[in-house]
Amino acid sequence: MIMESIRLSTALGYTVGDRLVISAEAFESRVSHLDARRVMVEWPWREVDVDSRNSWGGTLGFPRDSDAYGWCNIPWRLEPDPEELEPGDPCFVGIPPTEVLVTTIEKFEPPADYGFLPRPDYFMEVVPLDMTDDEEAGYVIYLNGNEPIDIQVVGRDGAT
Repeated sequence: MIMESIRLSTALGYTVGDRLVISAEAFESRVSHLDARRVMVEWPWREVDVDSRNSWGGTLGFPRDSDAYGWCNIPWRLEPDPEELEPGDPCFVGIPPTEVLVTTIEKFEPPADYGFLPRPDYFMEVVPLDMTDDEEAGYVIYLNGNEPIDIQVVGRDGAT
């Protein structure tokens, strides 16, 4: 099934070009498994979609190396340091206050089937302000997701 999206300039109170501060309180989770490059953490804010054509295993992956480039593509941070974690270890997952720029807003019609619930309908692509020159940096925030992300607009269209 092909998932299609419609590009928007504004939706749900956000506009492309907005400067935001995103954050999330640290939440306790657990390491599911790991390999040489990734730590897989149980993701408490989504559930497996049993009606999906795609599978999702209930985890989210993070780079094991705290200096890995992949950290610029995910807002979440782990404590303790991912290099110290082993399967079954408890850990905390949160987003430190991070100033980002909204680069894209899109709406999936119908909501996207990625194997988890809730199925995403709106998403924003954002990039940390200190990485706007890096075309590969940034991440997606699902606006109807259950992740407890606090989003504050701190500037609009170049204004503060």
